[in-house]
Amino acid sequence: MKAIQIAASGGPEVLDYVEVPSPLPREGEVLVRAQAIGVGKPDVLFRTGVYRWRPPLPAIPGAEMAGTIEAVGKGVTAWRVGSRVLVYRFGGGCYAEQIAVPAGEVTALPDGMDFDDAVSVPNYQVAYALLHVAARGIDAKTVYVNGAAGGIGSAIIQLCRLDGITVIAGAASDEKCAFATAQGASHTINYAQQSAVAGVLALTDDRGVDLILDHIAGKNFTDNLQMLAPMGLIVSFNVLGGMPEKDLFKEMRAHLPRSPAVRCFTMHSFDHDPEARRRVAQATLDLFAAGKVKPPIFARLHLSEARRAHEMLDARQVLGKIILKP
Repeated sequence: MKAIQIAASGGPEVLDYVEVPSPLPREGEVLVRAQAIGVGKPDVLFRTGVYRWRPPLPAIPGAEMAGTIEAVGKGVTAWRVGSRVLVYRFGGGCYAEQIAVPAGEVTALPDGMDFDDAVSVPNYQVAYALLHVAARGIDAKTVYVNGAAGGIGSAIIQLCRLDGITVIAGAASDEKCAFATAQGASHTINYAQQSAVAGVLALTDDRGVDLILDHIAGKNFTDNLQMLAPMGLIVSFNVLGGMPEKDLFKEMRAHLPRSPAVRCFTMHSFDHDPEARRRVAQATLDLFAAGKVKPPIFARLHLSEARRAHEMLDARQVLGKIILKP
């Protein structure tokens, strides 16, 4: 079968389109043939060698695949050939025409759900978990989403819209701000042209927002504390911009009158709680089945064009989701 494989960490050039042996399902596994493969920032971390759950090289990247079951291994009774499923796999392997995975790692797709839409389901799972699990205890009326034009950012905006939460979306260009508005953001801030802190405080009459969802971090991450409302929470779910320069706890103490909170979150929090992961997955699929959310698709490319997809990600050109087609 054809697959994308990397033998060394690096830029998009390390993504090789190769022929590899077709997998066979072992006991307890199912074999899934891809109809659509999702591309996202975790794949960039996988490619560049900073993703801590990456298997030894050479390896096939990719965490998201939607397709049909072609074969079942011994002992598998819950699935049948032809079932439409989603594979969401942190350890990679989805940039391929087929994948064999444990039966417990696939999720049934609603009847009639488009495969291209399905590979965006993990983005909405992250968004749902951020809002309803990581931010539990916060009655958020206002949310600032940093870097809001990507797949997860747009999912967060759509879910907030459903819950009646006012979203202030931060993005690095007018085009990305317009995209965030189209997804349902009430306000946008082009932080390449103005201070996000000043913008948020102006939009909230100096109160700040109840919740900040941030996947960028960076040297100025602690500036987020300035735009938190009293008893507000920052959830950091990635550090694409690197670590903060200032001491976080010291800066939190400097803003003590607001009693700020900061939480780091990853979907790996559910690795030892499959029931909680199942609840998040089911809640998300229910939204898709009801037609309440619709993922924005930026581009559809052939699997062999994975390098191009990653070049787009690295250039920060992507508005929504890139899909690879086998």
